[in-house]
Amino acid sequence: MTGGYQVIHRAVGYIDQDDEGHDIRANLLVVARPPSAPPRCEIMYAPVQASDVYSGIWRFETAHGEMRVRQSTLYGGRRVAVEQGKSYSILMGASGRTARIDPI
Repeated sequence: MTGGYQVIHRAVGYIDQDDEGHDIRANLLVVARPPSAPPRCEIMYAPVQASDVYSGIWRFETAHGEMRVRQSTLYGGRRVAVEQGKSYSILMGASGRTARIDPI
């Protein structure tokens, strides 16, 4: 299932991944960014579904292509119990290295 997307913010200047992760209370580390996603943009993808899991890495099909993520509490976000077949929203940070997932 591929959902829609909305560009929330376009970043200008230096992007600090650590500050960004704390700002959005990231609970995901992006392993593979969607290939055609615009650079330096905070993007909200919704609804998306987890379609595959292996070694703790979840795969989501977004409007910009495949995104692979790993859960992390490094930036203060709480873990979400991701399940196949349920719908989620993902806010990917402008650096493309952190994201936040929330159930819909």
